[in-house]
Amino acid sequence: MNWKEQQKYDREQLILAQAESMLFQTKEGTLNMDELAVAVGISKGTLYNHFSNKEAIVTRIMERNAHNFLQMMRETMINVDDSLMKLKTLIRTIIRNPYFILVLQNKPDRNTDSELKQLFERIYEELAILFKHLQKQRILDPVYPTPFLVSYFIHLFDPDIFDFLLKEGVLEDQIVALTERFFFQGTQKEM
Repeated sequence: MNWKEQQKYDREQLILAQAESMLFQTKEGTLNMDELAVAVGISKGTLYNHFSNKEAIVTRIMERNAHNFLQMMRETMINVDDSLMKLKTLIRTIIRNPYFILVLQNKPDRNTDSELKQLFERIYEELAILFKHLQKQRILDPVYPTPFLVSYFIHLFDPDIFDFLLKEGVLEDQIVALTERFFFQGTQKEM
């Protein structure tokens, strides 16, 4: 990469980092291009030289975080020996990482072909492999279809619900413990 290409790459990384920060600072998760240009210290025209629109910026952020999420899943699958602990580690890592929650809540349109859609398909496939393995071990009830388990797992991480629980005084560690219990044991009262 020559100097000019490196400079362009570095500026794009700066834009993405600032945009990601701004997405988390606004309650609506919106991005204002004027504010982004000022925050990065460039003109709005220069911003548009790097990205055609705000959707392109958000898509790139989602792709990067989805890739990081997939990498985290793979590292967990390799580095954690116990199958149940693999799933618990995933739950804890996702809940404690707002970027992963952002990714899971901004799933791509399944009718379009994009890098983000392909990343999500790999995430779903690898979760399905883990759930099938847990069902074979009788850790999860095999009566549940694997696509249901994958979908249910993904939907556990709605940031609005998480924020509501925190505001209601439920501590993060309690949320993790209750999520694990609910996912692994359901809602039936123990006899």
